[in-house]
Amino acid sequence: MPKISKKSIKTYKTYPTLKTFKYVNSEVYHFVMYVGTILKEINNKKVMSGNFGHSLQTRVIREAEQKAKDYYKDITSKINSGELKNSKKTDFNFDKDIVARYFDYREKDYQMNNRSMSNLRKEKSQYYNYCSEFFINIDYNDDILMETSIMDLVNFLKQERRDTTITKYMNIISQVCKFGQRKGLIKALPNIPTFSRINEEVPPYFPKDIRAIRNQIMEEYRKTEDRFFLMMYDYIGFLSALKINRAGLNSLSVQKFQFKETRDDNYPIPIVKCTLHNTKNKKRIADVLEPWFVDQYYPKLIKCNSDDYIFMPEEKNRSKLYERVRKNFVRISSELGLYEFNGKTRPMYSIRHMNALKLYEDLKDINLVAQALNTSPEIVKSNYLNYSDEWARNRFKVLGYDKRKLPQSSMKSKNKVSDK
Repeated sequence: MPKISKKSIKTYKTYPTLKTFKYVNSEVYHFVMYVGTILKEINNKKVMSGNFGHSLQTRVIREAEQKAKDYYKDITSKINSGELKNSKKTDFNFDKDIVARYFDYREKDYQMNNRSMSNLRKEKSQYYNYCSEFFINIDYNDDILMETSIMDLVNFLKQERRDTTITKYMNIISQVCKFGQRKGLIKALPNIPTFSRINEEVPPYFPKDIRAIRNQIMEEYRKTEDRFFLMMYDYIGFLSALKINRAGLNSLSVQKFQFKETRDDNYPIPIVKCTLHNTKNKKRIADVLEPWFVDQYYPKLIKCNSDDYIFMPEEKNRSKLYERVRKNFVRISSELGLYEFNGKTRPMYSIRHMNALKLYEDLKDINLVAQALNTSPEIVKSNYLNYSDEWARNRFKVLGYDKRKLPQSSMKSKNKVSDK
Protein backbone atom coordinates (compact mmCIF):
# COMPACT_ATOMS: atom_id res chain seq x y z
CA MET A 1 0.00 0.00 0.00
CA PRO A 2 1.42 3.44 -0.89
CA LYS A 3 2.69 5.64 1.92
CA ILE A 4 0.82 8.79 2.96
CA SER A 5 2.69 12.06 2.91
CA LYS A 6 2.46 13.20 6.54
CA LYS A 7 2.97 16.85 5.58
CA SER A 8 -0.17 16.75 3.44
CA ILE A 9 -2.55 15.46 6.16
CA LYS A 10 -5.21 17.97 7.20
CA THR A 11 -8.07 17.58 9.71
CA TYR A 12 -11.19 19.71 10.17
CA LYS A 13 -12.64 20.73 13.55
CA THR A 14 -16.22 21.03 12.34
CA TYR A 15 -16.04 17.73 10.42
CA PRO A 16 -14.98 15.12 13.01
CA THR A 17 -12.88 12.16 11.68
CA LEU A 18 -12.52 13.76 8.21
CA LYS A 19 -8.97 13.92 6.81
CA THR A 20 -7.55 14.97 3.46
CA PHE A 21 -4.09 13.90 2.32
CA LYS A 22 -1.84 12.95 -0.59
CA TYR A 23 0.11 9.76 -1.13
CA VAL A 24 3.87 9.99 -1.63
CA ASN A 25 4.67 10.39 -5.35
CA SER A 26 1.02 11.31 -6.09
CA GLU A 27 -0.26 14.77 -6.97
CA VAL A 28 -4.01 14.27 -6.38
CA TYR A 29 -5.69 14.52 -2.99
CA HIS A 30 -7.64 11.76 -1.19
CA PHE A 31 -10.01 11.83 1.78
CA VAL A 32 -10.92 9.39 4.55
CA MET A 33 -13.62 9.47 7.25
CA TYR A 34 -14.90 7.11 9.94
CA VAL A 35 -18.29 5.53 9.12
CA GLY A 36 -18.47 2.70 11.70
CA THR A 37 -17.99 -1.03 11.40
CA ILE A 38 -21.53 -2.05 10.42
CA LEU A 39 -21.27 -0.88 6.80
CA LYS A 40 -19.12 -3.11 4.61
CA GLU A 41 -19.17 -0.96 1.48
CA ILE A 42 -20.39 2.42 0.20
CA ASN A 43 -21.05 3.00 -3.51
CA ASN A 44 -19.37 -0.35 -4.30
CA LYS A 45 -16.19 0.74 -2.48
CA LYS A 46 -15.07 -1.23 0.57
CA VAL A 47 -15.12 0.11 4.14
CA MET A 48 -11.84 -0.85 5.82
CA SER A 49 -11.83 -1.14 9.63
CA GLY A 50 -14.67 1.39 9.82
CA ASN A 51 -12.90 3.91 7.55
CA PHE A 52 -14.06 4.96 4.09
CA GLY A 53 -12.42 7.18 1.49
CA HIS A 54 -11.13 7.50 -2.05
CA SER A 55 -9.46 9.86 -4.50
CA LEU A 56 -10.83 13.39 -4.82
CA GLN A 57 -9.40 13.60 -8.35
CA THR A 58 -8.00 17.09 -7.97
CA ARG A 59 -4.59 18.64 -7.35
CA VAL A 60 -6.03 21.90 -5.98
CA ILE A 61 -6.16 21.90 -2.16
CA ARG A 62 -9.20 24.20 -1.82
CA GLU A 63 -11.19 22.18 -4.33
CA ALA A 64 -10.15 18.98 -2.57
CA GLU A 65 -11.25 20.33 0.83
CA GLN A 66 -14.67 21.35 -0.49
CA LYS A 67 -15.21 17.99 -2.19
CA ALA A 68 -14.18 16.14 0.99
CA LYS A 69 -16.60 18.20 3.10
CA ASP A 70 -19.42 17.55 0.62
CA TYR A 71 -18.72 13.80 0.75
CA TYR A 72 -18.65 13.92 4.55
CA LYS A 73 -22.03 15.70 4.81
CA ASP A 74 -23.67 13.45 2.22
CA ILE A 75 -22.42 10.17 3.71
CA THR A 76 -23.13 11.23 7.32
CA SER A 77 -26.67 12.28 6.38
CA LYS A 78 -27.36 8.98 4.60
CA ILE A 79 -25.99 6.91 7.49
CA ASN A 80 -28.09 8.79 10.06
CA SER A 81 -31.24 8.51 7.95
CA GLY A 82 -30.71 4.78 7.41
CA GLU A 83 -30.44 5.23 3.64
CA LEU A 84 -27.01 3.58 3.54
CA LYS A 85 -27.31 -0.12 4.31
CA ASN A 86 -25.49 -3.30 3.43
CA SER A 87 -26.89 -5.15 0.42
CA LYS A 88 -26.84 -8.36 2.46
CA LYS A 89 -29.36 -9.22 5.16
CA THR A 90 -29.10 -6.76 8.06
CA ASP A 91 -32.06 -7.90 10.19
CA PHE A 92 -30.51 -9.60 13.20
CA ASN A 93 -32.39 -11.08 16.12
CA PHE A 94 -29.90 -12.34 18.70
CA ASP A 95 -32.62 -13.69 21.01
CA LYS A 96 -34.51 -15.58 18.28
CA ASP A 97 -31.57 -16.68 16.14
CA ILE A 98 -29.25 -17.85 18.92
CA VAL A 99 -30.45 -17.46 22.53
CA ALA A 100 -33.79 -19.28 22.14
CA ARG A 101 -32.10 -22.13 20.27
CA TYR A 102 -29.39 -22.34 22.96
CA PHE A 103 -31.90 -22.67 25.81
CA ASP A 104 -33.99 -25.18 23.80
CA TYR A 105 -30.87 -27.29 23.32
CA ARG A 106 -30.03 -27.06 27.04
CA GLU A 107 -33.59 -27.98 28.02
CA LYS A 108 -33.55 -31.15 25.87
CA ASP A 109 -30.16 -32.08 27.31
CA TYR A 110 -31.49 -31.65 30.87
CA GLN A 111 -34.56 -33.79 30.07
CA MET A 112 -32.50 -36.59 28.55
CA ASN A 113 -30.25 -36.72 31.61
CA ASN A 114 -33.10 -36.29 34.15
CA ARG A 115 -31.49 -33.19 35.62
CA SER A 116 -33.31 -30.56 37.69
CA MET A 117 -34.54 -27.67 35.55
CA SER A 118 -34.27 -25.07 38.33
CA ASN A 119 -30.78 -23.85 37.36
CA LEU A 120 -31.76 -23.59 33.71
CA ARG A 121 -34.91 -21.62 34.57
CA LYS A 122 -32.79 -19.29 36.71
CA GLU A 123 -30.34 -18.68 33.84
CA LYS A 124 -33.19 -17.98 31.40
CA SER A 125 -34.71 -15.53 33.86
CA GLN A 126 -31.36 -13.79 34.37
CA TYR A 127 -30.81 -13.42 30.63
CA TYR A 128 -34.29 -12.25 29.61
CA ASN A 129 -34.78 -9.95 32.62
CA TYR A 130 -31.38 -8.23 32.54
CA CYS A 131 -29.39 -8.97 29.38
CA SER A 132 -31.82 -9.24 26.47
CA GLU A 133 -32.42 -5.54 25.81
CA PHE A 134 -28.69 -4.93 25.25
CA PHE A 135 -28.64 -7.22 22.20
CA ILE A 136 -31.80 -6.12 20.38
CA ASN A 137 -31.27 -5.57 16.62
CA ILE A 138 -27.53 -6.01 17.04
CA ASP A 139 -25.29 -7.41 14.28
CA TYR A 140 -23.91 -10.34 16.27
CA ASN A 141 -21.27 -10.96 13.57
CA ASP A 142 -19.64 -7.62 14.43
CA ASP A 143 -17.47 -8.62 17.40
CA ILE A 144 -16.59 -4.98 18.20
CA LEU A 145 -20.27 -4.03 18.36
CA MET A 146 -20.97 -7.10 20.51
CA GLU A 147 -18.15 -6.22 22.90
CA THR A 148 -19.48 -2.66 23.24
CA SER A 149 -22.96 -4.00 24.11
CA ILE A 150 -21.48 -6.50 26.57
CA MET A 151 -19.57 -3.74 28.37
CA ASP A 152 -22.75 -1.63 28.44
CA LEU A 153 -24.45 -4.58 30.12
CA VAL A 154 -21.59 -4.95 32.63
CA ASN A 155 -21.75 -1.25 33.50
CA PHE A 156 -25.50 -1.51 34.02
CA LEU A 157 -25.24 -4.63 36.20
CA LYS A 158 -22.57 -2.99 38.35
CA GLN A 159 -25.23 -0.54 39.54
CA GLU A 160 -27.11 -3.38 41.24
CA ARG A 161 -25.08 -6.60 41.34
CA ARG A 162 -21.88 -7.76 42.98
CA ASP A 163 -18.93 -8.48 40.72
CA THR A 164 -19.06 -12.21 41.51
CA THR A 165 -22.72 -12.27 40.40
CA ILE A 166 -21.93 -10.38 37.20
CA THR A 167 -19.42 -13.07 36.21
CA LYS A 168 -22.34 -15.55 36.19
CA TYR A 169 -24.20 -13.36 33.70
CA MET A 170 -21.05 -13.16 31.59
CA ASN A 171 -20.80 -16.95 31.65
CA ILE A 172 -24.31 -17.16 30.17
CA ILE A 173 -23.37 -14.72 27.39
CA SER A 174 -20.14 -16.65 26.74
CA GLN A 175 -21.95 -19.99 26.44
CA VAL A 176 -24.61 -18.49 24.15
CA CYS A 177 -21.95 -17.01 21.85
CA LYS A 178 -20.00 -20.28 21.71
CA PHE A 179 -23.23 -22.10 20.82
CA GLY A 180 -23.84 -19.55 18.05
CA GLN A 181 -20.33 -20.10 16.70
CA ARG A 182 -20.76 -23.89 16.69
CA LYS A 183 -23.96 -23.46 14.68
CA GLY A 184 -22.16 -21.21 12.18
CA LEU A 185 -24.13 -18.09 13.16
CA ILE A 186 -21.32 -16.15 14.83
CA LYS A 187 -18.09 -15.79 12.90
CA ALA A 188 -15.82 -14.26 15.57
CA LEU A 189 -16.36 -14.67 19.29
CA PRO A 190 -16.46 -11.37 21.21
CA ASN A 191 -14.12 -10.96 24.17
CA ILE A 192 -16.03 -11.59 27.40
CA PRO A 193 -14.70 -9.46 30.29
CA THR A 194 -12.90 -11.36 33.04
CA PHE A 195 -13.55 -10.88 36.76
CA SER A 196 -10.65 -8.42 37.01
CA ARG A 197 -12.06 -6.41 34.08
CA ILE A 198 -15.54 -6.41 35.64
CA ASN A 199 -14.02 -5.24 38.90
CA GLU A 200 -12.60 -2.13 37.22
CA GLU A 201 -14.21 1.14 38.18
CA VAL A 202 -16.23 3.08 35.62
CA PRO A 203 -15.15 6.74 35.63
CA PRO A 204 -17.86 9.39 35.60
CA TYR A 205 -18.35 12.11 33.05
CA PHE A 206 -18.00 15.61 34.41
CA PRO A 207 -20.43 18.47 33.66
CA LYS A 208 -17.99 20.12 31.24
CA ASP A 209 -17.73 16.82 29.31
CA ILE A 210 -21.50 16.53 28.91
CA ARG A 211 -21.69 20.18 27.82
CA ALA A 212 -19.07 19.48 25.13
CA ILE A 213 -20.90 16.35 23.95
CA ARG A 214 -24.27 18.10 23.80
CA ASN A 215 -22.72 21.05 21.94
CA GLN A 216 -21.30 18.64 19.35
CA ILE A 217 -24.70 16.90 19.03
CA MET A 218 -26.29 20.29 18.32
CA GLU A 219 -23.54 21.02 15.77
CA GLU A 220 -24.39 17.77 13.97
CA TYR A 221 -28.03 18.82 13.87
CA ARG A 222 -27.06 22.15 12.28
CA LYS A 223 -25.01 20.34 9.64
CA THR A 224 -27.46 17.53 8.84
CA GLU A 225 -30.82 19.06 9.89
CA ASP A 226 -31.71 15.57 11.15
CA ARG A 227 -34.25 15.86 14.01
CA PHE A 228 -32.74 12.79 15.61
CA PHE A 229 -29.86 14.92 16.90
CA LEU A 230 -32.26 17.45 18.44
CA MET A 231 -33.94 14.59 20.28
CA MET A 232 -30.57 13.15 21.37
CA TYR A 233 -29.50 16.59 22.65
CA ASP A 234 -32.63 16.75 24.85
CA TYR A 235 -32.34 13.12 25.96
CA ILE A 236 -28.75 13.51 27.23
CA GLY A 237 -29.93 16.60 29.12
CA PHE A 238 -32.79 14.57 30.59
CA LEU A 239 -30.35 11.88 31.83
CA SER A 240 -28.43 14.62 33.65
CA ALA A 241 -31.50 16.38 35.05
CA LEU A 242 -33.36 13.39 36.57
CA LYS A 243 -31.08 11.69 39.08
CA ILE A 244 -32.96 8.37 39.25
CA ASN A 245 -32.35 7.94 35.52
CA ARG A 246 -30.30 5.21 33.93
CA ALA A 247 -29.44 5.34 30.26
CA GLY A 248 -31.67 2.79 28.54
CA LEU A 249 -35.05 1.99 27.05
CA ASN A 250 -36.93 2.97 30.20
CA SER A 251 -35.71 6.57 30.24
CA LEU A 252 -35.89 6.93 26.45
CA SER A 253 -39.51 5.74 26.42
CA VAL A 254 -40.99 8.09 29.03
CA GLN A 255 -44.44 9.38 28.11
CA LYS A 256 -46.24 12.62 28.84
CA PHE A 257 -48.52 11.12 31.52
CA GLN A 258 -45.43 10.24 33.61
CA PHE A 259 -44.83 13.95 34.34
CA LYS A 260 -46.74 15.97 36.91
CA GLU A 261 -46.40 19.69 37.65
CA THR A 262 -46.62 21.23 41.10
CA ARG A 263 -46.61 24.95 41.88
CA ASP A 264 -44.92 26.79 44.71
CA ASP A 265 -45.84 30.44 45.34
CA ASN A 266 -42.22 31.22 46.20
CA TYR A 267 -40.78 29.68 43.03
CA PRO A 268 -41.27 31.18 39.54
CA ILE A 269 -41.29 27.95 37.46
CA PRO A 270 -43.22 24.70 37.97
CA ILE A 271 -41.76 21.88 40.04
CA VAL A 272 -41.93 18.84 37.75
CA LYS A 273 -42.04 15.29 39.07
CA CYS A 274 -41.29 12.36 36.75
CA THR A 275 -42.33 8.80 37.60
CA LEU A 276 -40.48 5.87 36.05
CA HIS A 277 -42.28 2.53 35.82
CA ASN A 278 -40.94 -1.02 35.92
CA THR A 279 -37.36 -0.15 36.74
CA LYS A 280 -35.01 -3.04 37.46
CA ASN A 281 -35.55 -2.96 41.24
CA LYS A 282 -38.84 -1.07 41.70
CA LYS A 283 -42.18 -0.98 39.91
CA ARG A 284 -42.53 2.78 40.43
CA ILE A 285 -40.07 5.45 41.45
CA ALA A 286 -40.33 9.23 41.15
CA ASP A 287 -38.13 12.27 41.53
CA VAL A 288 -38.14 15.94 40.51
CA LEU A 289 -36.29 17.36 37.51
CA GLU A 290 -33.53 19.93 37.89
CA PRO A 291 -34.85 23.51 37.39
CA TRP A 292 -32.54 24.30 34.44
CA PHE A 293 -34.07 21.45 32.41
CA VAL A 294 -37.63 22.44 33.32
CA ASP A 295 -36.98 26.04 32.38
CA GLN A 296 -35.18 25.44 29.06
CA TYR A 297 -36.46 22.15 27.61
CA TYR A 298 -39.50 20.77 29.43
CA PRO A 299 -42.13 23.11 27.85
CA LYS A 300 -41.01 22.08 24.34
CA LEU A 301 -40.93 18.34 25.08
CA ILE A 302 -44.31 18.21 26.75
CA LYS A 303 -46.19 19.44 23.66
CA CYS A 304 -47.53 16.02 22.78
CA ASN A 305 -50.49 13.74 23.53
CA SER A 306 -50.86 12.20 26.98
CA ASP A 307 -49.75 8.71 25.92
CA ASP A 308 -47.05 9.85 23.49
CA TYR A 309 -43.33 9.38 24.05
CA ILE A 310 -41.75 12.76 24.72
CA PHE A 311 -38.62 11.80 22.74
CA MET A 312 -39.39 11.23 19.03
CA PRO A 313 -42.97 9.97 19.54
CA GLU A 314 -43.24 9.01 15.87
CA GLU A 315 -40.56 6.30 16.30
CA LYS A 316 -42.37 3.20 17.59
CA ASN A 317 -39.34 0.89 17.54
CA ARG A 318 -37.78 2.20 20.75
CA SER A 319 -35.04 -0.46 20.84
CA LYS A 320 -33.82 0.60 17.42
CA LEU A 321 -33.92 4.25 18.47
CA TYR A 322 -31.95 3.57 21.67
CA GLU A 323 -29.31 1.63 19.73
CA ARG A 324 -28.90 4.61 17.41
CA VAL A 325 -28.57 6.99 20.39
CA ARG A 326 -26.01 4.73 22.05
CA LYS A 327 -23.87 4.35 18.93
CA ASN A 328 -23.86 8.08 18.23
CA PHE A 329 -23.02 8.88 21.86
CA VAL A 330 -20.00 6.57 21.75
CA ARG A 331 -18.93 7.99 18.38
CA ILE A 332 -19.22 11.64 19.42
CA SER A 333 -17.62 11.08 22.80
CA SER A 334 -14.73 9.24 21.09
CA GLU A 335 -14.27 11.95 18.45
CA LEU A 336 -14.06 14.58 21.20
CA GLY A 337 -11.45 12.50 23.04
CA LEU A 338 -13.79 11.99 26.02
CA TYR A 339 -14.79 8.33 25.77
CA GLU A 340 -11.68 7.09 27.56
CA PHE A 341 -10.58 8.49 30.93
CA ASN A 342 -7.58 7.15 32.83
CA GLY A 343 -7.46 4.23 30.40
CA LYS A 344 -11.11 3.25 31.03
CA THR A 345 -14.18 3.76 28.84
CA ARG A 346 -17.15 5.96 29.75
CA PRO A 347 -20.44 4.82 28.17
CA MET A 348 -23.76 6.66 28.66
CA TYR A 349 -24.14 4.94 32.04
CA SER A 350 -21.28 7.12 33.27
CA ILE A 351 -23.72 10.05 33.29
CA ARG A 352 -25.33 8.37 36.30
CA HIS A 353 -21.93 8.38 38.02
CA MET A 354 -21.70 12.11 37.33
CA ASN A 355 -25.14 12.55 38.91
CA ALA A 356 -23.97 10.68 42.01
CA LEU A 357 -20.96 12.99 42.38
CA LYS A 358 -23.13 16.11 41.99
CA LEU A 359 -25.61 14.79 44.57
CA TYR A 360 -22.88 14.03 47.08
CA GLU A 361 -21.32 17.46 46.62
CA ASP A 362 -24.74 18.98 47.46
CA LEU A 363 -26.12 16.56 50.09
CA LYS A 364 -22.90 15.32 51.75
CA ASP A 365 -24.76 12.21 52.94
CA ILE A 366 -24.30 8.79 51.34
CA ASN A 367 -27.70 7.54 52.53
CA LEU A 368 -29.49 10.49 50.90
CA VAL A 369 -27.52 9.94 47.68
CA ALA A 370 -28.47 6.24 47.68
CA GLN A 371 -32.13 7.15 48.18
CA ALA A 372 -32.00 9.68 45.32
CA LEU A 373 -30.34 7.16 42.96
CA ASN A 374 -32.66 4.29 43.94
CA THR A 375 -29.75 2.11 45.04
CA SER A 376 -27.94 1.07 48.23
CA PRO A 377 -25.35 3.04 50.26
CA GLU A 378 -22.88 0.19 49.65
CA ILE A 379 -23.20 0.58 45.88
CA VAL A 380 -22.80 4.35 46.20
CA LYS A 381 -19.58 3.89 48.19
CA SER A 382 -18.07 1.23 45.93
CA ASN A 383 -19.15 2.48 42.49
CA TYR A 384 -19.76 6.21 42.50
CA LEU A 385 -17.57 8.20 44.88
CA ASN A 386 -14.02 7.36 43.75
CA TYR A 387 -13.76 10.72 41.98
CA SER A 388 -15.50 12.88 44.60
CA ASP A 389 -13.36 15.60 46.18
CA GLU A 390 -16.07 16.19 48.79
CA TRP A 391 -16.02 12.52 49.82
CA ALA A 392 -12.22 12.64 50.19
CA ARG A 393 -12.45 15.76 52.38
CA ASN A 394 -15.18 14.24 54.57
CA ARG A 395 -13.35 10.91 54.82
CA PHE A 396 -10.19 12.74 55.85
CA LYS A 397 -12.10 14.38 58.72
CA VAL A 398 -13.96 11.19 59.74
CA LEU A 399 -10.63 9.41 60.13
CA GLY A 400 -9.40 12.30 62.30
CA TYR A 401 -6.45 13.10 60.04
CA ASP A 402 -7.26 16.82 60.23
CA LYS A 403 -6.65 16.80 64.02
CA ARG A 404 -3.20 15.22 63.82
CA LYS A 405 0.01 17.19 63.78
CA LEU A 406 1.50 17.77 60.38
CA PRO A 407 4.41 15.48 59.44
CA GLN A 408 7.81 16.93 60.37
CA SER A 409 8.83 17.28 56.70
CA SER A 410 5.72 19.38 56.00
CA MET A 411 6.40 21.60 59.02
CA LYS A 412 9.96 22.16 57.84
CA SER A 413 8.83 23.16 54.36
CA LYS A 414 6.15 25.41 55.86
CA ASN A 415 8.61 27.19 58.16
CA LYS A 416 11.47 27.27 55.67
CA VAL A 417 12.87 30.78 55.15
CA SER A 418 14.20 31.72 51.76
CA ASP A 419 17.88 32.66 51.54
CA LYS A 420 17.07 35.46 49.13
